[in-house]
Amino acid sequence: MQKMGNNGSCADKKGGALKCILGGMAAGVAVSAVGIVMMNNNQKSLQKKAGKVADAMEDLLDSAKDMFQ
Repeated sequence: MQKMGNNGSCADKKGGALKCILGGMAAGVAVSAVGIVMMNNNQKSLQKKAGKVADAMEDLLDSAKDMFQ
């Protein structure tokens, strides 16, 4: 098997594998952090929409009560 030249792979330098593993872990943490932020924002917007729907249902119920009195 022929060794590739300086192409930036992890096996080119001594200790490169450890740096590559740590880099991969750091990238994974960054991606998961972004995912968590996006999920929290989505959850907050869904809660706001659910609150608006609940308010609309309550208003509808109140107006229905007023109609039948």
